Amino acid sequence: MGERLFDNRRSIFCALLAAVMCLMLGCHSTRNLDDHQYLLRKNKVVIKSDRPITNKGEIKDNLTRLIVQKPNTYFLGLFPMKLSIYNRRVAKGRIKPDSPLPKSVERPVLVDTALMQRSVQNMKNYLFNQGYFYAKIKDTFRVSKKRAYATYIVQPGKNYLINKVNYDIDDSNIAHIVRAVNDETALVKDKEFAYSLTDEERSRITSEIRNNGYYKFTQENVTFKIDTFDKTLFKNIESPFEGAVNFISSPKSNKRPTIDIDVIIRLVDDTNAYTKYSINSVQVYPDYNNTADLKDSQMTKKTINNINFRYHDEYVHANVLYKHIYLLPGHIYSQDDDDKTHVKLNELGIFQYINVRFRENRANPHLLDCNILLNQTKKHDFSTNYEISSGSTYSLGNSVGLNFRDKNFLKGANLLTVGVNGGVELGYNNVSNFINNFSILTKYYGVNASIDFPKFLAPVASSLFDNSNLPHTIIGAGENVIDRVNYFTLVNTSANFTYSWHQTQTITWSFSPVFINIIRLPIETDSFKHVLSTNEYLKNSYKQNFIEGENISFTYDNIIKKHGVNYSFLKLGLEEAGAALGVVNQLGVALNDLYKIQYAQYAKFDFDGRHYFTFPHSVIAMRFYGGVGIPYGQSTTLPYIKQYFAGGPYSLRGWRIRTLGPGSYYDINNVNNSTQIDRTGDIKLEYNAEYRFPITPLFAGAVKMNGAFFADAGNIWLAQKDTSYAGGEFRLTTLGQDIAADLGAGMRFDIASFLTLRVDVAIPVKKPYVHTNSGWVFNQIDFYNSDWRSNNIVFNVSIGYPF
Repeated sequence: MGERLFDNRRSIFCALLAAVMCLMLGCHSTRNLDDHQYLLRKNKVVIKSDRPITNKGEIKDNLTRLIVQKPNTYFLGLFPMKLSIYNRRVAKGRIKPDSPLPKSVERPVLVDTALMQRSVQNMKNYLFNQGYFYAKIKDTFRVSKKRAYATYIVQPGKNYLINKVNYDIDDSNIAHIVRAVNDETALVKDKEFAYSLTDEERSRITSEIRNNGYYKFTQENVTFKIDTFDKTLFKNIESPFEGAVNFISSPKSNKRPTIDIDVIIRLVDDTNAYTKYSINSVQVYPDYNNTADLKDSQMTKKTINNINFRYHDEYVHANVLYKHIYLLPGHIYSQDDDDKTHVKLNELGIFQYINVRFRENRANPHLLDCNILLNQTKKHDFSTNYEISSGSTYSLGNSVGLNFRDKNFLKGANLLTVGVNGGVELGYNNVSNFINNFSILTKYYGVNASIDFPKFLAPVASSLFDNSNLPHTIIGAGENVIDRVNYFTLVNTSANFTYSWHQTQTITWSFSPVFINIIRLPIETDSFKHVLSTNEYLKNSYKQNFIEGENISFTYDNIIKKHGVNYSFLKLGLEEAGAALGVVNQLGVALNDLYKIQYAQYAKFDFDGRHYFTFPHSVIAMRFYGGVGIPYGQSTTLPYIKQYFAGGPYSLRGWRIRTLGPGSYYDINNVNNSTQIDRTGDIKLEYNAEYRFPITPLFAGAVKMNGAFFADAGNIWLAQKDTSYAGGEFRLTTLGQDIAADLGAGMRFDIASFLTLRVDVAIPVKKPYVHTNSGWVFNQIDFYNSDWRSNNIVFNVSIGYPF
């Protein structure tokens, strides 16, 4: 009791000490300010409108970004560490007020009303470009203890709707091209106007015209004239678009204001903008060094369908490059073909840079000669990865992987990857000798290899897919061993044949017409055999098996399209095994049991959905993922390697890996027993949410320290009821009770934008096997109790983000 009281007093003392330090640091940050100087503590944007505003959150974020003065950075939102360091160094004479500063310190950001006015003007220009022509913005700030809190009150008013769009084009051929694709215009009647729409329309029109051979046509040939009904509209608004507006007087009304837009296409500086060009010749230099190569007659020459390839050394087969070139002699010039040639050659991954040059043919100025200059990149590379995970103070896991890549295997731009991996999991026995505390629980190691061909191999005909879909064929094989020291050794020999292709910029498909896994258990201990004899589910999960099946997956990822702002990711997968072998097996039975195959039969559906809400200095990331596996036929469970598990650094971080579930099952005899058999299931549901934010750069910015608060929820279940796991089967009536949940915080160290080291700590806050209070255990949290800490605080150290 006395010790507990001492701990409480110590905690109160620490809290008071932290508060005093915070106060001292805060006072230190303002004590050198003059009477009329105020430290900018916070900016706030308030949008007031009498009508709903489309994309209000996005507009508010963009307005916030336009504020010229940003407050000093605060460690954990509380301590102005960099400012305090600056003040101390200035006081000691180590830094002069006007000298350059390292990234570890910051000068005080003092409120400047002139800069606030600049911010207001920036906001008005932005709103003007978004179609809010009557925006009013009031800037103000309040002062408290030498700190200023700035507020920008924004009244955007009404934005305009598009009424009519007229095209004024001085060339009949150009006019025909534009009108043929007019249904794709971004300027749609009754759509809210923004100047970004005119940029989009200008880019679209220019691309369409250039795709029809007009190589020298540019965006400068396309302008816009905006007609509105209020001639006072643009008064005193600084905007580069003001000169393009023609004002027409008309009485005001209470209706949404509208505008008419004239799209004007004219021949301007370059008189050849209306000249149509065709491709005359294409010369490809796969191992280009410098301009001397263009005149080197000693280079090896190959020709495929009038495209010439010139080598110093045949670095890559010419027919491989030919399939990724869309600029063909005799065809009219197309901007799309130009862009695709760049993209597809780059995606081969064997060139350091790609340069496509055009020049007018001297004999016929309506023809273009094309040189494609390719500089080869490093052919081989090696990479390593290392991961540490810890479930609590009594277990530790680590793994290492070595990978070798040949980016141009057999000179076909084929990617050969060979990887070797291994690791161990250690148990903690809590005996007197520290070294003897640790024992090896699991060893795992393996070797895997794959070859990625940048094309479709038989039996799929290449004519079924265009090369612009990035067709790939991946052939892989490997062998991996799991050695549970006290139980078994499992060997998984695998092979797969997979097709992959892009349907669009955001949609990717992957299809494996065949994959194979051969599961063997060459070693089984007596204790493991005893466990299997008493547990039907484990007996079926760990039996030696032959798996043959097929799978298909669909992936949607719009991070590029959304430019990393509020983007989404979705992956759906369907897998089946055993149907084909079932037919073979039935044939064997029909032949008087001439043969019979021991194989797995199941169907699986997996999903992984994510969304990322991005803010100026933070991200909210959410994920909902899981899957359902249904065994059928001669299988009553999924094979072990196909089962689901929960817990660990990439799952529910409040549990050690493979220690949660299934369902509300709980074995009182195996509490904290790290030697227990893995918990697996046929069904998994999981939800994760993270609030990610920057903390401070370290080592002159070479390492960025970021933080995160997170919550995880979910579990695994059995598809069929099993008496060995009471409460382990999936039932809608008990779903709420079965869900486990944890809360935690983490640090991420982004090292040179190359490697992210992650440290997470979490505690369970809802335990499915606790049947009081629906499983919530907030009332049991006791950080002062060493037993509670040992059993509930889970640390994970790993590489990369969890999702």
